[in-house]
Amino acid sequence: MSISHRLKSFIAAGDASHVLVLRLEDIRWLTGFSGSTAFMVVNRQDESLQLFVDSRYVERAHHQVQRAGSSAAVIETISGASLVETLSPFVQGEIALDFHHVTAARHRELAGAFHVVEEAGLFNQLRRIKDSSEIATMEHAAHIADLALASVINEGVVGESEKQVRNRIDAALRHFGADAVAFDTIVATGPNGARPHHEPSDALIENGHAVVIDMGAEVDGYRSDMTRTIQVGRWDSEISEMYRIVKEAQEAGVAAVCNGVVGSDVDGAVRQVFRREGVEHEYLHGTGHGVGLYIHEEPIMSPRCSAVLSEHEVVTVEPGLYRKGVGGVRIEDQVVVTGTGCRILTLSPKELSCPRSQRTI
Repeated sequence: MSISHRLKSFIAAGDASHVLVLRLEDIRWLTGFSGSTAFMVVNRQDESLQLFVDSRYVERAHHQVQRAGSSAAVIETISGASLVETLSPFVQGEIALDFHHVTAARHRELAGAFHVVEEAGLFNQLRRIKDSSEIATMEHAAHIADLALASVINEGVVGESEKQVRNRIDAALRHFGADAVAFDTIVATGPNGARPHHEPSDALIENGHAVVIDMGAEVDGYRSDMTRTIQVGRWDSEISEMYRIVKEAQEAGVAAVCNGVVGSDVDGAVRQVFRREGVEHEYLHGTGHGVGLYIHEEPIMSPRCSAVLSEHEVVTVEPGLYRKGVGGVRIEDQVVVTGTGCRILTLSPKELSCPRSQRTI
């Protein structure tokens, strides 16, 4: 889908004559502009876009809009001018916006000058289906993450702290071509793995640990997302059994992903394995989520997810088990939904191990 087709799909999806777009990811999707400050007005009557940026970004905006093939007109804002003063020459009467993306103060300001109506969630739904260029970019980001993880694991992690390994992963992602990390990298070793979103600490990686590594690369704004659980030395039977169960559950979840499946059914395929093994109470989150310009996009696949997956969506499948005092295991792949199933983008081996340390920790 080209930028022009994205605009046409957005125009057709709502009724308001003018829409104020404030979320930067939505602006990037329609214009290609990647700066940190901007807002945009979509005029549905004449199918035009006005992209408002300050003086720091004018040249960059012109370049990125042209490169993306967007029809957006770049307009430099006047320093000190209010939002209403800036918009008034372009909008009369009604203006729509997504109330999830506006502060109460800004809404009050706009409502004093325009007839403000709500138009919520359109971008969330339209951005679910990815075009070939978006998928290719995420596939490239996934490949970078694969290279970065292999590099770090091959060099060894035993005896290093979670923070040190996190820092090495982040540096490797950039070394192999990422613009940035896709999100804060998680490294959780031993008992810390029982916390799904553990923040890396000074805890040392030791022989016998399971190390949960959740990581991703950002390329041109698009994200990859992958989790692997690394075996350090030899696991005891408890961790080994947890890993066996999670691996089976993750395979069941991936096998359930296809065009037309309901998100709760993918989650259910995972939970069925956990329920059979009597460990569902140790599964503390949903099975997956959409990925794109945001790391967490619609749909959110949980027992309550009624969204139907469609071809060309990109989602994750990431079951895990978390046992207090013991540790955790999570395996996550990022996949593209196809007509008959899905295609996995994250290709790092599931069974990754590091040799035992040559010294006693």
